[in-house]
Amino acid sequence: MKLQFCAKTDIGLARKTNEDLFFVDEKQGLFIVADGMGGHAAGEIASQIAVETVCQSLQTTGLANPQKWLSQAVEKANQAVERAANSNKAWQGMGTTLTIFLLQQQQGYLAHVGDSRIYRLHNSQFDQLSDDHSLVSEQIRQGILTPEQAETSTLGNILLQAIGITPELDICQKTIPLSSGDRFLLCSDGLTNMVSDTEIKETLKQPNTLSTTCDVLIEKAIAAGGKDNITAVVLQINQLNQ
Repeated sequence: MKLQFCAKTDIGLARKTNEDLFFVDEKQGLFIVADGMGGHAAGEIASQIAVETVCQSLQTTGLANPQKWLSQAVEKANQAVERAANSNKAWQGMGTTLTIFLLQQQQGYLAHVGDSRIYRLHNSQFDQLSDDHSLVSEQIRQGILTPEQAETSTLGNILLQAIGITPELDICQKTIPLSSGDRFLLCSDGLTNMVSDTEIKETLKQPNTLSTTCDVLIEKAIAAGGKDNITAVVLQINQLNQ
């Protein structure tokens, strides 16, 4: 499989620290975005622990069964962040989102907790592959709110699940068939809260370099207020193995 990728993060205009973290391992086909939360530097610590735990799990477990490995890795990350939070009063209550995309055997394997997102642009079709584990998104799914009402909801930041905070996780897992030309975007809510899906789709459709695509997405989020850390990881499938 031949692919290209670019990953960038920005502190934004309102935060004192960047609690977002991305990780890319092209050889393993592993792409991760984590958006930490918690007082002081705790969010940054939570995202780092989660990503490191996932990477360590890959080294010790292997990838004979990608979906099983992903679920185990997410559970281990959840336990590791919880243990760390319990070991230090300053870290109590810290947590992180965790969005993992693994490319293996011409398939994409998704494992996700929280409200970071992964999108796919397939030809002209643009889809959000991850499910937001947020109160507002659950209200939309239940028909309590319309998507338009959700945009002005004061409950937008309430997560129903997060790594290190939720004892029993309901991990969003999917297997995605890959096609040459597919573009994927993993991102934190610092992007999606500032930039509409329509704008994100149009940016991904442009025949720019992936570096320029990341820059444009981050610039749009900053121009809209930059209220949070912003992370964008863009990857493109250029050729599948024959």
